Amino acid sequence: MPPKQVLPAAALAAALWALCAAGAHAGDQAERAVAAVRRLVEGGEVRAGTVLKLRAKQGNMVSLLGRDSELQKDWERRTGILVDASAMPQLDSLEFIRQASDIDLTIARNHEYPDLVHGQLIEDLTPLLERFGFTLPDDPQSGYMLVRHQAWFGDRVVAVPADMDIALLFVRRDLLEDPVHRANYRQRYGRELAVPRTWAEYERQVEYFSRPAEGFYGAAEPREKVTGWMYWLPRYLSAAAPNQWLFDDRMRPLIDSKAGVAATRSYLATVRHSPPQALEDGRDYSYTLPYFIRGKAYATVLTTATAKISNREDSAVRGKFVAAPMPGHQVGGRLVRRTQFMYGNNLVVPAGAPNKLLGFLYAMWLTDPDNASRSVAANGIADPYRYNSLRDDRVRAMYQPHTLDVLEAELAHAAPSGTGLPGDSEYLGALSRNIWLAARGELSPEQAMARTARQWEAITERYGRDAQIAHWRAFSKLYPTALDAAR
Repeated sequence: MPPKQVLPAAALAAALWALCAAGAHAGDQAERAVAAVRRLVEGGEVRAGTVLKLRAKQGNMVSLLGRDSELQKDWERRTGILVDASAMPQLDSLEFIRQASDIDLTIARNHEYPDLVHGQLIEDLTPLLERFGFTLPDDPQSGYMLVRHQAWFGDRVVAVPADMDIALLFVRRDLLEDPVHRANYRQRYGRELAVPRTWAEYERQVEYFSRPAEGFYGAAEPREKVTGWMYWLPRYLSAAAPNQWLFDDRMRPLIDSKAGVAATRSYLATVRHSPPQALEDGRDYSYTLPYFIRGKAYATVLTTATAKISNREDSAVRGKFVAAPMPGHQVGGRLVRRTQFMYGNNLVVPAGAPNKLLGFLYAMWLTDPDNASRSVAANGIADPYRYNSLRDDRVRAMYQPHTLDVLEAELAHAAPSGTGLPGDSEYLGALSRNIWLAARGELSPEQAMARTARQWEAITERYGRDAQIAHWRAFSKLYPTALDAAR
């Protein structure tokens, strides 16, 4: 089939401007990306027959290419540009991108942006958005959710959102509603058994339901030494209103404090109620989540994808679990709750990409509102990241409607990922290692926080305090202010 006739450049630019001014609706973004590719080919800026090289982790492939590769096939049919998609090693994107030299498009986690930008490893997408007339809208009809958290580093766009990996709490609804458990819990604690609103309530319930001798565990939160920060930060950030800050105005760490020690104690409280190898290397969610899915744990903390996996026909907890807001702390008569970006699989263009324009345009095509819902509904690991997907019948059936309602409500409580600083992997690595040592009994909570604060100070000095202060001031503006009424 011959390609559609392309508008003259001036007419096309006017049409694109009108679309941007009116606000894009589903399908427009994809059509504009296709038109841009055709112009590049016709103008000789991209050679016909060029192959777009996409690399991502194996679990991303269905989300990035579609069920039975239907999204990839649509792109190739419409543009004539073939996609060479293959799996990257199970490494942090930072390490993979540093080593890659021929990749046009890949993925990165939110917290990796500062190090990727600082190392000049990914492309600044701001000029490409301007050149091709795209925006990253955040309207509540079909826009990207939390787009400032997902796409920006400072005042530059460095990624195209393609996932939404904030943490949610998942608990066994059937156990909460069981009359015997309700009576026993009331007798033991003098409280009603309900979805926990505070970390203290959560810890109490984890202890109550844990029966390790019977192979049933109160909590299936990961506790290995790499991802600990993901599960510590929500406990810490919610200790003050509006937030318990990581640093003061001069970048002095605030974690060596009552709040930091309390967050560490809360983090450690679940260890004895966790699956037996939870502290061992590599035992991340791929080890702990199956306990929840097999009906061998009361609760877990993970991304929205937990609901999709737990809702499958082979899940022992299908119809028995509920997604819930993250717990928090009562502060001054209000409940402060904070969730946190955990993983994330957003699209970045490596600085050394041979076909930067095609990599960017595929990212914009894939994350069009219509295609975004098709991507999420393909049942890969991407969670809804555009508002219209929250109301898509295919997606709602896959996740269960109440899960997506909780996700949308939690956006107001979501903190940006990590520290937001160059050296983020070092800051988070120090924190995770030290709370892991505390979990092993090799450090006290006080020692873990004191050691982490000293290491953070050294990292700040190495990167330059004044430069880090500027980054922290910009990053801290992304923190939420929402508070809940006290119960």
